[in-house]
This record gives sequence, structure tokens and C-alpha cells, in this order.
Amino acid sequence: MLRINLLPVRKIKQQFLAKRQLKFFGIAVLALLTVLALYGWILVSTVSSLTAENARLEARKKELAKIIKEIEELEKSKEQIKNQTETIKKLAKTSALTAHLLDAVAKLTPNDRMWLTTLDQSGNTMKINGMALDNQTVAEYMNKLEESPYISDVTLTNSSLRSYSGRNLKSFSLSCTVSMEDKEEKADDESGKGKK
Repeated sequence: MLRINLLPVRKIKQQFLAKRQLKFFGIAVLALLTVLALYGWILVSTVSSLTAENARLEARKKELAKIIKEIEELEKSKEQIKNQTETIKKLAKTSALTAHLLDAVAKLTPNDRMWLTTLDQSGNTMKINGMALDNQTVAEYMNKLEESPYISDVTLTNSSLRSYSGRNLKSFSLSCTVSMEDKEEKADDESGKGKK
């Protein structure tokens, strides 16, 4: 028996083309989904590696923060030690200066013509109060003090006549500058600066 296909040929071709296009569209969508899945997997992998790197860096930051804190504490300790050392040096210099001053004043004071009532050193200033037989003794004493390498700028700040044990004596007050640096060294330094 003979069969005749009565369907139009165009319709069959259109159906065939539609199926073909549908296949290509399905393949394209599948390829796109595959690419998107691959891209998503790469992003997740990158995010996880960045998260791990961030955690490692945070741990390192904490370690370094501890080290920085220790360094800051050491710097503070170093500064305190430096300040203490400077204070000790100043005290040693001051005590040495005081010893030199007392020695110089004791040696230069004429015991038979004058005596001292007070001696006060504060920083690089020294004040001397005392009693003398006359003005000449005070003047000679001031000159002797000027010759000391530790004493300079001796100034008479007060002088008055005072009765003591039935005698009229000179009461005096002196002010002077004191320094550990030798006067000759100062003069050499100043002349050297003047030449430059």
C-alpha cells in the first residue's frame, strides 16, 4: 500500500530548523552556564585564598603589634635611663664643683683678717657673707677669688660698718659666678671663635 505524505514540505523544513535552533540555543545556554559556573568557582577560590591571606596578615599584624609595643617600652626605658644618667652626671659635676669651691674659698680666706658667716651656692651662683677688719681686706679677698679657676665675676653687693665685740668691723656680701670649666679654657674657646 502506498502512502502519500500530505504534509507540506515547508512546514517540515521549518520544524527541522526550529529544532536545530533550539539545540544551538540549548548548547549556548549550557556553555554560558558552564562559563558562569567556572567563573564563580574561580571567584570563590580567589575569595577563599584572599580570606586566608587576610587572616595570615592579621595574625602577623598582632605579632608585630606586640613587638612594636615592646620596642616602645624599651624606648621609654632608654629615655628614662638617659635622663637618669644626665641627672647623675649633673649631680657629679655639681658635687665636684661644690668641693672645688669649698676648697678654694677655704684656701683663699685670710683667717687672721676676716671670717665668713654664710656661703650659699645655687646653680652657678655663689653668695658669700662675712666680716672683715677693713675695706682693703675685702678688696684683696675679691681679687683672690677672681684668680680661682672656678670663680668669676665677683661683685660686692653689700658693705656696711658693724660693731662686733667692741670693734667696728666691715660686714660684706659678695656675689659671684661659679663654673667647672676653667677660665683659661673659656678664654681659649672665645679667642678661637673670634678668629674664625
